[in-house]
Amino acid sequence: MDGVGGRNCCFLARGAVRRYDAGVMQERKSALSEPSERLQPEGLTQQSADSLAMPFETRLLNTILFGRNGLRAGWRVVLFVCGFVFFSALAEIVAMLIPGSHALPLATVSSHHGLSAWALIRGEYVAFIGMVGGFVAVMLVCHQSPRVYFWTDHRWLRRILEGLIASFTALSILLAWMLAMHLAHVSKSGNLSTAKVLEQGFLWGCGFLLVALFEEGTFRCFLLRTLETGFGGAARGGLSWWSAAAISSLIFGGIHWSNHGESLIGIGSAAAIGFIFCCMIRWTGSVWWAVGFHAAWDWAQTFFYGTPDSGMLPQSHWLTTTIAGSPLWTGGATGPEGSAWMLPLLVLILTGTFLVFARGRTSAS
Repeated sequence: MDGVGGRNCCFLARGAVRRYDAGVMQERKSALSEPSERLQPEGLTQQSADSLAMPFETRLLNTILFGRNGLRAGWRVVLFVCGFVFFSALAEIVAMLIPGSHALPLATVSSHHGLSAWALIRGEYVAFIGMVGGFVAVMLVCHQSPRVYFWTDHRWLRRILEGLIASFTALSILLAWMLAMHLAHVSKSGNLSTAKVLEQGFLWGCGFLLVALFEEGTFRCFLLRTLETGFGGAARGGLSWWSAAAISSLIFGGIHWSNHGESLIGIGSAAAIGFIFCCMIRWTGSVWWAVGFHAAWDWAQTFFYGTPDSGMLPQSHWLTTTIAGSPLWTGGATGPEGSAWMLPLLVLILTGTFLVFARGRTSAS
């Protein structure tokens, strides 16, 4: 029994040694196969470790060029401006090659002859092509789609028509009130035949559609989205959106300062309607309602009613609106949008659009 017991003890001891050696080898294999994160200091992620492994100049350029939302907002503005300048220059060259186009003045205003529809189309065509070029440059570099900038909407035609109707109705209400207050008189222009009226109405419509596409694309699509992401985007919730809306609208109002005959009320009205357009983008998810409203407002002022539009006087128009009274209430050389009556009208537009498009709905953005 003693011999057998000794041999058993020997076998048990050898088995324990084998199990111990196997355990040590397994621990060594596990240590070698563990992810590299286990070997890094506490709190250091793989991404930050890779960043530290980059050369200093690479890390510096990444910090300067990129933020949490990709390419920084300032660099996107630079890209947009470069694309705008390049493509608008190309458009200008093409326009100069068209016979007779060099004789068309750019969007300038003459106190004697006024602005023609062809001159408007000539100037805004160049600006529109430049805007498209700016978007192409930004979207190619940043790998973005038009949806990012509020261009896509399967109901875009409906949105345009809604904006057209709302705009024409709003301006008609304003002028009807001014007529009732004996601040304006409307008469039919006698120097245009029916064919000429249709022709000029179409040309002015094309010109102001280009105006609306250029200005809404630049200030509401590009600038609004770029400022929003620059202020933090979705990470800051609605604060970044409303901050971007306010700043882009103030800039939009400020550019009207250069218009001949513009007034402080007209500039404020432009900024306010720009803010309403930002709200409509948030409530509908696209820019097309704003495009329709913008185009119809300018068309109705310039061609249909024959009033000054941001200080610009048209050459040909269907009706002629003559104002009489204080510029505070009539708008003077600025037109109806320079009248103090614009304030209650803007409140009415904002309230109406909120009730129709936003009440009971989540924001489209």
